[in-house]
Order: sequence, then structure tokens, then C-alpha cells
Amino acid sequence: MLFRSLPALLSCSVVTLAIGCGQGADISAGQAGAGGRGATAAGGVTGAKGGSTSTGGTGGTTASAGTGGTSASPGVGGNTMSSGGAGGSVAASGGTAENGGSLGTAGDAAAGRAGRGAGGGASGGRAAGGAAGAPVGNAGAAQGGAAQGGAGSDVIVTIKNGDFWLDTDGNRIEAHGAGLIYTNDAWYWIGEDKSANSGNFKAVNCYRSTDLSHWEFRHAIITKQSSADLAAADRIIERPKVIYNDTTKKYVMWLHWDGQNYATAEAGVFTSDTVDGDYTQVRHFQPNGNMSRDDTLFKDDDGKAYFLSAANNNADSALYALTDDYTNIKSQIGTLWPGSSREAPAIMKTADHYFIVNSAATGWDSNQQKYASATSMSGTWSSLSNLGDGTCYDTQTAFIIPVVGSKTTTYIYAGDRWQDPDLKGSKYIWLPLKVSSTKLVLDWYDSWQLNVTTGEWTAAGKDDGFLPQSNWKLVSVDSEETTGENDPATNAFDDSTSTFWHTEFQDAQPKPPHEIVIDLGASYALTSMRYTPRQDGNQNGMVKDYEFYVSDSASDFGTAVKTGTFGTSTTPTTVTFTAKTGRYIRFRALSEINGKAYTSVAEIDVAGTAP
Repeated sequence: MLFRSLPALLSCSVVTLAIGCGQGADISAGQAGAGGRGATAAGGVTGAKGGSTSTGGTGGTTASAGTGGTSASPGVGGNTMSSGGAGGSVAASGGTAENGGSLGTAGDAAAGRAGRGAGGGASGGRAAGGAAGAPVGNAGAAQGGAAQGGAGSDVIVTIKNGDFWLDTDGNRIEAHGAGLIYTNDAWYWIGEDKSANSGNFKAVNCYRSTDLSHWEFRHAIITKQSSADLAAADRIIERPKVIYNDTTKKYVMWLHWDGQNYATAEAGVFTSDTVDGDYTQVRHFQPNGNMSRDDTLFKDDDGKAYFLSAANNNADSALYALTDDYTNIKSQIGTLWPGSSREAPAIMKTADHYFIVNSAATGWDSNQQKYASATSMSGTWSSLSNLGDGTCYDTQTAFIIPVVGSKTTTYIYAGDRWQDPDLKGSKYIWLPLKVSSTKLVLDWYDSWQLNVTTGEWTAAGKDDGFLPQSNWKLVSVDSEETTGENDPATNAFDDSTSTFWHTEFQDAQPKPPHEIVIDLGASYALTSMRYTPRQDGNQNGMVKDYEFYVSDSASDFGTAVKTGTFGTSTTPTTVTFTAKTGRYIRFRALSEINGKAYTSVAEIDVAGTAP
């Protein structure tokens, strides 16, 4: 978070998956036991919390559980089949307990972790071929998540935002400011313990999950006893991030190291032989002589690693290349967006681009998150564009989680919803990012579903009576801003209210009227239009007077079917008109609510029927 003047105002966080056991996590495949650890007949291990039924993942306690075994046939273990096959070497507990079977673990499938076959481990594996099942002692949904297991089935979880997330023992997950790492066939969530309701350092905790839903508390991996420096009463530790060094075989953690009034402003470095073991302090220092606060850590596909942190009293973002052992700075390769006062960075990589997501520096208060892209870590980085709404749904960037599946990769925006001064009441918000070339879109979902096996996600569609926009195309627009910000006309029909079309303002400021013409892909008898103004809290470009046209010609629209005036509210406005058949629509903004030259539109929707 931003520079804070009091030690009580601490900690910026990064947190991962929010499907808290019982409150946000329904598993449709792979975890044993309906109601938790209790199913004893088929794939569960009797435990204190859990049901007594036998509906867990196939793989139970018999020697025949879990198809697969140690056969050399490539398909059986899932190491070549895109669906993974039924994975796991057979054992009395339904497969090798920790890894879900020797061939199941090897199931690299098309995307590395595809498929998590039945029978792997006591939890029934992770469905359709590859990564391992949960350990025997952690089988099933600890507080009632349904499980169906079985060969070839997918692990599908429901992520519910807004609730507290609990671990498998029923305790609140304490891992704020966190980072995630996928290693040893599981996700590890590492973050700050805020249970003492203070920004000051208590501990860095580690949790483990095989499904991004059921989180087992592993260990407080850094405590006040880890070093004399950490025992200081005013110590502040924020945003721990961990990557693995393939050469040294060490897990390396970088974090924000600070003291009273955030005056220390250093980076801290720690290492461990195991991801969830005790970490040893290596150093704390100011990289290249720069102040260092909110940070993130990134390991590229070629094994090179990078550290990014807020510098110069948060005014700048300093990007560094790390040494080969990841424990020191090799060089500073950039100072990004000087003077822009950004913090809470997170880095992700797609096939073609790198992205940095960050927030403004407004303390514990939420603000407009932004993002930029580049074709290499050394840049050149683009200018910053808005992400989400004006407060990013009352969150601050924490981490971007890539979930690599057999069919695709989903990138999860993991944000912290800070509650100051009640820091222990802070929550985790996870939302799927939509990625298109150099564009990121983030929308709000109360809940959404993630197929951990395939990497696909879904959310309930908006059944609001308006036509789907998937086949719409831009015919023409008189002006759009793509230099100062990335606000093209297509944002007006991208099914996202977090983006908007904005007319030029950087190199020119053409006066209204401004217009956009859209091809609906087919003719419809249209009866209404809905206008959604920009949702980021800024009024620039909001439409006052307008005209709306419908036609079967892209160039001859005749008389407007509706004219009128919009107010200053940001609530979407629906207007109706006498049914008019046409394939093309034309929206003309005649004036702006404050008399400015701009026009901005978040969404244009229309309702009607096929003639």
C-alpha cells in the first residue's frame, strides 16, 4: 500500500484463491468424501470433520481403486493424453497418497497440469490426468464441499467473493499481501498474518491446496523468532513473494521490509530448502540505493527472475533483474512511469505479452487499478490503462494467479479488500481476467466457476433481455482515444462496464457531435436501447443530449427512432421506442453533461426480436 505515516497503518497484501472451505467452495470432482474428511468407504479418511457417506473420489481403500497403475503405457498415467487418462499407481489407499499416483503425477498433458486422474491419493486425484491428488489426511471438502471424483472427471470449484475464507480446520485464512507458487503438484499461498489486527509484523503463513479451494495450514514460515531483526517492535513485513531456483534448489522469498512510519523502505530476502519450511534471512537492503516498498517477484520461462517495487517515496516503480541465485540485484533495468505514484504491483505473462497491474497510492483506501503491457520485461512498457471500476470493486492488487489447464490458462486477479482499522476483517477477492492481446478487462462476479482441470471459467450470463454482443462489429466511429489511454470504440460493446469508448483528448479534442455505428450481425426488430456511462467515477465525456438510429443500411439511417437527454447519474438508462427493424445502429452524442468536447460510453445495449 501507499506510504503510511503511522505504524498502525500497515501492510499491503496479495492474496490468492478465495474459495474458503465451506463458504465458497463447491467441488464437483476429485476431492473425497461428501462433507469433508469423513468418507471411509470410497476415497476418504475418517477425520474429525466430515461426513459419514461414501461419495468421495473413486480410489478408496481397496487395491483396485484408481484405474491406472504403473503401466508403461503412455495413456494410462496421463502423460501424453490431453485428457490425462485415469491416473495413479494403485495402492491400498487408492494411489500414492501424496502425489496421486506415479503416472498421474507425470501427467503433463497438453498444458502441463492437465488432467487429474481418478484413484490418485485418498482424495481421488485431481481429475483427468496430471497433477497430484490431495494428501490422505486432507481428503475432501473440510466443511461440506461436494465431491464426485472418478476417472476422467474435472475438478470444478465455485469462487464466492465477499465471504471470509476458512482453512480445512475451520480457521480464517491469514495470508494477506500474499503470493502464490505452484510446486510439488500443489498451490502454496504465502502471506501476512493480520489476526492481531495490526499492520506490524506477526508472521508469514503458508497454506497448501491441490484444488485452489481447500486450504490446509502448513506452517508459519517466518516469525519474530526467525531473526533478531524481525523481533523489533516496529517491524513491518509486507507482500512476501516466493519463486524456486532450479540451480540452487532453493525457494527464494522477497518482501517489503520496513519499520516505524515506513522510514526504512527496504527489500528483504529469505531462502528455504522447502516451500513450506522455515525461511532463513539472507539480507535486507535498499536495491541499487533506492527506497523499496510494495513489491512483487516474477520468474520468467527462461529462468531469469525480476523484482519490482515502489521507490522514491512511492513516486516511481523500480524494476530489477536478479542475480542467478535470485538473492540479490544484478541490475536495475527500468524506472517505470516516473512520478505516477503507483504501488501494489503484480506481474503476469501471456504467450505474447507481459503485464503489470498496480494501484494508486491511497493508503488503505481502494482506488482505480491500472495496467500496462510490454513484449519483454525490459520494455518499452505502455502507458497505464484503467482496470475494473473506479475502486476496482473495493480491492487492491495483490497477485495474478495463472491457472494452466489442459485447454487454456485463466489468469485470476487476486485482490485484498482492506478494512482499516479492522485489518483482521479484511477479505480476499478473486476475479477472472479477460485477456485480448494487450488488453485486460476485469468485471465483478459475486461468484464464478473455475475448471481447475481444463483452465476454463464460467459465470452466470446476464439474462437481462438485451441482445448478446458477441457478433457485433464496429462499422465506423468519428473519434477514439488510443494514445493517452486505450479507449477504442469497441469498448462500447465489449460486454464490460469496466471499459469505455472515449473520443480523442491527447492530440486533438474534436467537438461533438460524436457518433458510433455498429453492425449487429443480423436484422432485429428493436424496441429499446440502454446507455451505460463510464463507471470509474469520472464524468468526462458523459453524454447529455443524444440521438439513436436503426437501419438495414450502414450509411442511410433516415430519422432517429429516439432522441433525448441523459442526466448525471452513472446508473444505466434504458429508453424505448416504436419497433424498428434493422441490422445497424447509430448512436450520436450531441453534447456532454459539462459542456466539454468529449464523449465517453461504457456500454450500448439493444433489445428486440428476430423479425
